[in-house]
Amino acid sequence: MSDDCAHRKVGRYCPDCGKDLQPQPIDRRTVMSELVENWWERGVLHTLIGLFRQPGVLIRRYIESDRDILVKAVPYIAVALALNYGLRARFLPGSTTTELSIIETLQQEPLVIPLLSALISALVLHFIFYRDASAGLFGTMVMRLYILAQATLLVVVVDLAMQLFLTDRSIGRNLTRLAFGLGFTIFAVRQYYTGEGRGGWIRAIAAILCGELALILFVYMPAAMIEQAGLLD
Repeated sequence: MSDDCAHRKVGRYCPDCGKDLQPQPIDRRTVMSELVENWWERGVLHTLIGLFRQPGVLIRRYIESDRDILVKAVPYIAVALALNYGLRARFLPGSTTTELSIIETLQQEPLVIPLLSALISALVLHFIFYRDASAGLFGTMVMRLYILAQATLLVVVVDLAMQLFLTDRSIGRNLTRLAFGLGFTIFAVRQYYTGEGRGGWIRAIAAILCGELALILFVYMPAAMIEQAGLLD
């Protein structure tokens, strides 16, 4: 098949390049078949399982040598966040609500807060804790996107499991969600930098906690101050 072909209409297929000139209409079956072909058959299961078992190792291989071992980062996190949003809307209504209307507004676009979190964390990792790392800033951002996607999926599974036993959203339940999310993130970051001799637990813990603190300082606290001052009324 050639992009330069004029595609002569002689029957369904072009006699020169073989392109299908009468593709099937886009319906539910078409969408599902394309999803299976482009995701399931091209490594989404390997990505999903692999990033839970060896997140740092696989992400480093993806960045440094093999771009075929994982589903691309942006589509993967988009699907992970959409799945998280859909499951929470269906089974955990109100689980993402806050007392800040600005944050509530941002959460109407499910990508905004997670992407801000990944960006701020990547800046902290690259410029403070792992300076001169081989991946560079953009590689660090890709790494954080993958880890964020996996942490999001892990936390929603944990939350759904706790929903079976705990009916109210207690402090203990929220702390459990936080512990699973941060714990996996620290584990993945520590493993990712092990190949450079920087895989210590203390540095990984400090880096992730500082990233979360930076998110609070630069996103949530300004939102609270704007809310309190009534600047948007």
